[in-house]
Amino acid sequence: MSDGKSVEEVEEEKVISDNLSVIYEDTDLVVYTAPNEEELKDILLDLLRKNGKMSIKDFHRYLSGLASEDKIRYALNELLKDEAVIIDRQGYFYSMELLNNGEYSPEEVEELMDNQPDGEDI
Repeated sequence: MSDGKSVEEVEEEKVISDNLSVIYEDTDLVVYTAPNEEELKDILLDLLRKNGKMSIKDFHRYLSGLASEDKIRYALNELLKDEAVIIDRQGYFYSMELLNNGEYSPEEVEELMDNQPDGEDI
């Protein structure tokens, strides 16, 4: 690619940009609106669908400039409360959609479900 980005980086930027409104665009620059809470949750779920599991640090790396770590944490806590995601003891998040759709073995799902951290916010 001419701008030095890998195919993976371009795909992940597309996951993020598909959920945002464009304010301005020309040949060199695209300016997006910052995501609201619901858009941010959609972006987080889309990133999990693409990557399988992610930590807060991983999310922040993709979303730096669009959402603060506090906003990411808040959105992830909301997704945890809605049971859309789970977190393992190492701090990795998983989409319940992927867990329920056979993307992981039954043994992996059982282990993740049995090893949930106590109900603390992240």
